[in-house]
Amino acid sequence: MRTLRRGAGLVAMMVTALLLALLPTTAAQAAATGEQNWCGVQGIASPEARRAVDGACAEWRARTVYTWGGGHGPAPGQSYGSVDWSSLEGIRETRLDPQTRGFDCSGFARWAWYKGVGHDILGGSTAEDMFRAAGRTYKQVNGVGGGKPAVSDMEPGDLVFTGVGGTVDSITHVMLYLGDGYVVEAHQSQLPIRVIDIAQRISNNRLVGVTRMPQGSPFTEPTGYDGTLQATWGTDVAVRQHPNRSAALVTRLSGPDIVYAKCQQRGERISAEGYTNDAWTYLSNRGGWISNIFLRGPAWLPEVPTCSGSDYDAQIGSGGGGNATQGGTYSTWGTGVAIRSQPSSVDGTTVARLAGPASVAVSCQMHAQTVTSEGYTNDAWSYLPQYGGWITNIYMQGDAWLAGVPACDGRGTATPVGAHAYSTWGTGVTIRSSPSAGAGVVTRLSGPTGVAVSCQKHAETVTAEGYTNDAWSYLPEYQGWVSNIYMQGDAWLIGVPNCVNPRVV
Repeated sequence: MRTLRRGAGLVAMMVTALLLALLPTTAAQAAATGEQNWCGVQGIASPEARRAVDGACAEWRARTVYTWGGGHGPAPGQSYGSVDWSSLEGIRETRLDPQTRGFDCSGFARWAWYKGVGHDILGGSTAEDMFRAAGRTYKQVNGVGGGKPAVSDMEPGDLVFTGVGGTVDSITHVMLYLGDGYVVEAHQSQLPIRVIDIAQRISNNRLVGVTRMPQGSPFTEPTGYDGTLQATWGTDVAVRQHPNRSAALVTRLSGPDIVYAKCQQRGERISAEGYTNDAWTYLSNRGGWISNIFLRGPAWLPEVPTCSGSDYDAQIGSGGGGNATQGGTYSTWGTGVAIRSQPSSVDGTTVARLAGPASVAVSCQMHAQTVTSEGYTNDAWSYLPQYGGWITNIYMQGDAWLAGVPACDGRGTATPVGAHAYSTWGTGVTIRSSPSAGAGVVTRLSGPTGVAVSCQKHAETVTAEGYTNDAWSYLPEYQGWVSNIYMQGDAWLIGVPNCVNPRVV
């Protein structure tokens, strides 16, 4: 019997070794690093902390991966990462992150506590900035005598900050405490979120500190928020994610309150309490929008600036007044679409990425770098004020040059709705002030270009590139004419009206 048991034990060992050999790399790593195969609250937790942990564990179950810079978009949630250029090792580890959606450690903490309290309480800051901000809307957890806390001082939902040396300046990482000595974390590029024993993460004096989010009764509102102090009135007043009444609810103000007004803009026109107004104000200490109806003062607050750049919110709902200075609302298409700091995929850095089709405000457009993508080529770029960046018109739903949007440099006019999208061909193609080869040069197209054509007409006959044609097309964004020889299509473009007699096509 003893011999038989030894043989059974040997077989079991061999089977276990074989199974470990067949495990995926991530599973083998989990076995080697003490990663856990569960995720959830351990012990007693407030409703807010429980929601934060649940949100984090949902990402753990989905095997969401770490990507450097992920989770730092305009709103909480997964986003594409970027390359860490700080060192050769960083470049090597993060080279795939720009093509990977997920979170870095602070983006993950931001998302978890967004799920916990229903608004962006942590913002898109780094782990160090999050720790330094303790005392504003959340607090620092201290140990005996005001020193660093022990694990026994921590509660589920706490944020645990670490760094080599254990000083605030050294903070490089933040984790979410689950309770019972375990944390959930986004920890390394291309690896999934994991649950691990906290002892392995705070050894060698790496613990810097712990912060705790608001739970139960609200904190006293501190100073230091962006914006001017304003007073609300009314009871049960809604604060929403966007300046429209259909947007998700961030919170409700039970009664008159003091708030920080960061900026205001035109949004959905609403009627309440005998007033009608389309002005909305963003409250930085509430993380959402309130109708100006419920702010004491005039309909448009004179001391509050107008939202612009990344502060502008294009989701103004039905019946929205919009903002005349921000342009019209359009829709993008595609996934992972980059918004860049300049109208160039080479010189422009990535400001944000759109996870999927989105409604955006377009203030103007311009011709810049020619881009080829998704089977299209275009040199037109649109400026999106709410992101403070540029998007190639390839990813804008509509014509190659958007109808109704003016040129950023003042050249040309807004393309009339109903203009037709075509493409030119050839290099150095001349756009002229009138339909004649002797007319003044407006500009030259360096290569094939997507253009809008509002109408065409018969004028001077031109011979070029082996073709002869007397048809010319008017390009409203250039306020000029191009010979139809250089338009891809028939000699007389199908579907484009005659400039002289619009009934003739």
